[in-house]
Parts: sequence; C-alpha cells; structure tokens
Amino acid sequence: MVTLWIWLLGPALFLAQLVMLRAGERLARRLATDRTPNSAINPIITAILPLMGLVLAFSFSNAAGRLDASRKTILDEVNAIETAWLRVDLAEPEAQPRLRALLQRYTDARIRSYQVIPDPPEYQRQVALGHELLREAWTVGVQGTTVTPNRTLLLSGLNAVGDAAGARVMSLGTHMPPLVVGFLFGAVLVGVLLVGMALAGTGDRHGFHRVIVAAVLSSVVVVILDLEYPRVGFMLLEKADLMLVELRRSMT
Repeated sequence: MVTLWIWLLGPALFLAQLVMLRAGERLARRLATDRTPNSAINPIITAILPLMGLVLAFSFSNAAGRLDASRKTILDEVNAIETAWLRVDLAEPEAQPRLRALLQRYTDARIRSYQVIPDPPEYQRQVALGHELLREAWTVGVQGTTVTPNRTLLLSGLNAVGDAAGARVMSLGTHMPPLVVGFLFGAVLVGVLLVGMALAGTGDRHGFHRVIVAAVLSSVVVVILDLEYPRVGFMLLEKADLMLVELRRSMT
C-alpha cells in the first residue's frame, strides 16, 4: 500500500500544482484592481515562498538523517550478531552446536524480515520468530555455560543482539508525522498558487515555466518521501542489507 502511494504521489502532485498555478493566474486577474497583480501579491510571495523553502529544506534534512540512522542500526545489528557468534565458543562444547544453529536461524529470520517489510503481516511474523529464536538461545546459553565469566560474556552478547533488533524495529517505525506531511503538501500548493498569481501580471501564459516549477517541486517532495521509506522507493538499503547477508554466509 505504501509502495503504491509513493509511486502515485509524484504525478498526482505534479498535476495538482499545474491546477494551482492556473488557478492562481485566474484568481489574480479576477482580483486585479487599479494596481497590477504583481505589486499586490509581492509582499505575500516574499513571506510565503521562503517559508515553503524552509519546510522543504527541514523535511529533506530530517528524512536524510533518518536514512543514515537506519543504516547505522543495520550496522549495529550486524556487529551485535557477529559478536554473539564469536562468543558461542565460551559455552560448553556440547551446547555450542545448538547455539550456532539458533543464531543462524535468527540471522535468516532477520534477513527475511528486511525483505518482506512491504508486507506487514509477514514482517511481524519474522520479527516474532526472531524473538523466539533469541529467547531459546538465551536459555541454551544459560544452561550451557558453567563458568560465570563466560556466561556473563555470552549472555551480554545475546542481550546486545536483542537490543539492536529493538532499535531496528523502532527505526523502521519512525517517520515524518502525517501532520507534517500534510503541512508540506499544503505549503507547496499554496506556494505555487502564489507563483501563478505572480505570473498573471506578466500578460503571458508561461506554460513552460509552470511545468518546470511543478516538476521541480514534485521531484523534491518525492525524494523526501523516498528517503522516509527507503524500503519501497528508489533509495533502497540493499548495500546495508548485504552486510547481514555476508555475515550469514560466514556463519559456518
């Protein structure tokens, strides 16, 4: 559902801006009095357009920051799983095969959960499976270590794996609030309405200029939302996911 929404947003916003630009031109001509439309709306444009640019800039910056945070949570999870895998050697020899098998299955579940993020029910199932496997690994770790320092190191490693997974789940659920998204759209549409009113005072239709303005602003908004949902847009986290895949291959 999110995938379809993002793919349709660009064309829809582009068309909406063209409509608002034309509406702005007609509105300016209708409201024109003895003053020219340009002189009447210049103070409004001076106030609104910088605000629109500020909203776009802050939205882009925040979305890019969340994308970087998502990459970091993947790296933290990879490091935590690798550390726990190495600390399996601290367990008793008879417990090590079971712990390794559980960590392998856990890593498989985490990789699968990333692959099925656009399918929320399957994603939740994989997350729940990972929790169960990690809980079972904890039990085996407690029972399979007799030396207290070794048990402490092993269990702290498994605990770090769970913490990293929790941070990843929270990162996936952290996005721009709907109110901010609505304000972003509103600021863009109001801005292009004012641009249309300004164009009306020139006496020409400026069809090419309208298309350029609508295309640029639509592209910026789509990129912002693409950064917000990197799993379903163009800005995929495939390279970050490959770290987890490569780790799984080394777990032999």
